[in-house]
Amino acid sequence: MHFVVFMTHKQEMGQERSRLSEAFTNYVHDSTHHPDVTVHHGGPTLDESDNTINGLLLVLEAPSPEGARAFVADSPYAKAGIIAESQIRAWNWLTGRPG
Repeated sequence: MHFVVFMTHKQEMGQERSRLSEAFTNYVHDSTHHPDVTVHHGGPTLDESDNTINGLLLVLEAPSPEGARAFVADSPYAKAGIIAESQIRAWNWLTGRPG
């Protein structure tokens, strides 16, 4: 199943988010922690007023909603308490799907 993950970061945690950015990027590219999850796309979302990072979006493939939630919960951002809110939605990927 494909899922879209929307995360909003806590505003007061910007410095910590920056510090963990590389660790988070490594996490989404390292399949050893969750071998059943594949991240297809991802990137930060931006505040409209000043283009500062306020969260992120991921498109991932996981065997179940629980698998997607576990992947997010095990991330460096979640473990550091940076995530104010996250939504994980099943997604029927129709356009632009790879291979």
